[in-house]
Amino acid sequence: MVLNGHYPPTAPPWVVDVRDAARAHVLALDLPPSAPGTKRFLVNGGNYTWKEAAEHLHKVRPELTTVCKPEGFSPLPGPVSDLDTTKSRTVLGLTNQYTPEQTIVDTIDSLLELEKEWEAQA
Repeated sequence: MVLNGHYPPTAPPWVVDVRDAARAHVLALDLPPSAPGTKRFLVNGGNYTWKEAAEHLHKVRPELTTVCKPEGFSPLPGPVSDLDTTKSRTVLGLTNQYTPEQTIVDTIDSLLELEKEWEAQA
């Protein structure tokens, strides 16, 4: 939506790259069995709002003229909770995660590449 100038609904700003979520699942496969209710791991690359994503895209991809204007986003309705990802780092060993900035740029680049492929097939 942000790429096409549409403002997405306000949502919690937690961001995780699908590559990190997949890596967490693979790392969990090597863990020994554990008691029921102790198997959840929170994975979060960081807090990152849609406004911050739009600001970053304007900076690193200025040729994308359809990206939402950062000043058009509503502020979050209150303080944001931090997600405690200690367990995913210490038990799974999940470190060196993708930053929200990397995730946004890689996603946009992938979408633009797909758009080119679809146009070529049309």
